[in-house]
Amino acid sequence: MRRFRPAASGLLALCLVLTAGVAGAVNLTPPHGRHVPPLRLPPPVDPATLVTTCDSAAASPDDGQRTGPGVSTESLDANLALAQCGDAVRLYPTTARFHYQLGRARQKLGDYTGALESYRRAAELGSPIGAFSAAVMLRDGNGVVRDDDAAARLLAACADKGDPACLNALGYQYQQGLGVGRDPARAAALYRQAADGGLASAAVNLGFLYRDGEGVARDYAEAARLFRLAADKGDAVGSRNLALFYRDGLGVPKDEALAVTYFQQAADRGDEDALIKLAFAYISGSGVGRDAAKSFSYYQQAAGRGSSDGMAGLAYAYANGLGVAADGKMAAFWMLRALAAGNEYSFDQLANHWNAWNLDMRVATQAMLRDRGLYGGELNGTLNRETLAAIRRLAGR
Repeated sequence: MRRFRPAASGLLALCLVLTAGVAGAVNLTPPHGRHVPPLRLPPPVDPATLVTTCDSAAASPDDGQRTGPGVSTESLDANLALAQCGDAVRLYPTTARFHYQLGRARQKLGDYTGALESYRRAAELGSPIGAFSAAVMLRDGNGVVRDDDAAARLLAACADKGDPACLNALGYQYQQGLGVGRDPARAAALYRQAADGGLASAAVNLGFLYRDGEGVARDYAEAARLFRLAADKGDAVGSRNLALFYRDGLGVPKDEALAVTYFQQAADRGDEDALIKLAFAYISGSGVGRDAAKSFSYYQQAAGRGSSDGMAGLAYAYANGLGVAADGKMAAFWMLRALAAGNEYSFDQLANHWNAWNLDMRVATQAMLRDRGLYGGELNGTLNRETLAAIRRLAGR
C-alpha cells in the first residue's frame, strides 16, 4: 500500500495542475460585472406640488389650493374634466382639490347630487372652497334639497379657519337668519373680518349694513368708504353704489359728474344696472350733457345682456324717438319682451298708463298679443278688459 501513495499523490498533483491550466485557458473566474449601488425608491410624490391633467382641466381660479392658473366655469370642458379628475381622485384619494375639481365637472354636467358629494368630501379633507361650494348649493337648493342648517354648519367650519369667502357667506346666513338665528350685528362682524381678509364683496355687504343701519349705527360716510374700498379692488357693485352716493350726496359731497364716472366704471366691469343709470343720465343731463343717442346705446347694451330694464328703456326710446327714429312697432316689441321678462315698469306702464303711449304703439301691442294667442279683440288701441287680461297673462299674473 505504501508503494502506491506517491503515485496517488502524483496523480492528484497532476489533476490540480491540469485543472488550473484549463481554468486559466477558459477563464472560469465567476463574472462579477460592474458595481451596482443598492436599490433606492424615489421619494414619494407630493400632490400639492403637481400640476396634473385634472388641474389643467378643472382647477378654479378662485381656489387657494390650486396648482396652475385655473379654468373659468365657462371655459371648463366638463367631460374631459370628469375623466381626468376621476383618475386623479382614484390615484390621490386624500387630496382635497381633486375632489373639488371633480365636483366642478359634475356640477357643469348637471349631476348636482354627485357635485355635492364631491364638494363635501373636499371640505372634509380641508378645502375651504369645497365647503363654500357645498354650502351654496344647499343654501340655494341648487339641484339638491335645500338645507340651510347644513349650509350654516359647513360655512362655520371653514369660517373658523379664517377663509374670507366662508366668513362672508356665513355673514349672509346671520343677516337673513338662514340656518342660524337672525343676528345683523354678528353678520356685520363676519363681513368686517372677511373684508379685512381682502374680500371686496364683503366690504360691499358691510357697506349696505352701514347704509341701512342694520346691525350697526347708520353711517353714510363709512358706507361710502367701504364702497370705495371695494371699487378700488375692482368690484362692480362697489363702483355702482359709490356712484349712487355721489349722485345723491350720501356720506360724500354731491357730485353728479363723478357719479357718472363711477357708473361707467361699474358698467365696464359688467354691471347691468350701471348701464341703465348711464342711459338715464344721458337722457336727463345729470352730470353729463344730454345725448339721446348715447342713452339709446346704453339701453341697447343692457338689453343685450338680458336686462329687462334695458328692454323697457328701448321701448321708451322707440316710442319717443330718443336717439332713434320713432317706431311704434319696435316700442311694442321691446315693451312686451320686458313684460315677459318680469319687468315691473313695463307692467305698470301698460296696465296703469296705457293712454300715455302713442296710438301706433298701443295698436302694435294688441297685434303682438294676438300673435301670441293671448288676445282676440279688436286692434283699436283701447285698453279694454280683454287687452288687460292678455297683459296680465303675459306678465304671469
